[in-house]
Amino acid sequence: MTNRQLAWRFIGIKRLTSDPVVRQEQQATINTEIVIALAGGLIGWVLWTAAILPFTPLKGTLLGNFLLPTITSIIVSTAIWFVTLNAVRRSKFHKISSIHLEKGRCAACTYRLEELPPESDGCVVCPECNAAWKHDRIGPDSKA
Repeated sequence: MTNRQLAWRFIGIKRLTSDPVVRQEQQATINTEIVIALAGGLIGWVLWTAAILPFTPLKGTLLGNFLLPTITSIIVSTAIWFVTLNAVRRSKFHKISSIHLEKGRCAACTYRLEELPPESDGCVVCPECNAAWKHDRIGPDSKA
């Protein structure tokens, strides 16, 4: 995944995502990512209010009871999302790879594969990352 793709996935707003392939990819994993973000936010809130707040003089203040738990929730949620993104993508790999391959791109690095000839085993090897893909999965006529 390129840094640009990762940045658009982090933002997560499909209307702001300019790359149509990344937009489709977001749709394939959005529900799982939302659950992870909500769980991470809850963990962050509990972490602050149960494990940190009792040991600070901020108990009973707007800063201690709302602002810092919110910031902690966002940080923890983002960290958990970032750490679990690879696992989410692996669990949805067949769907994500189909999205890229149908557009003629390598699912590993997004290099254009449409013009490349297949090897003797029927696979096209990406010259950028050396990933091999079945030739019949590449392009708009694929039936992946």
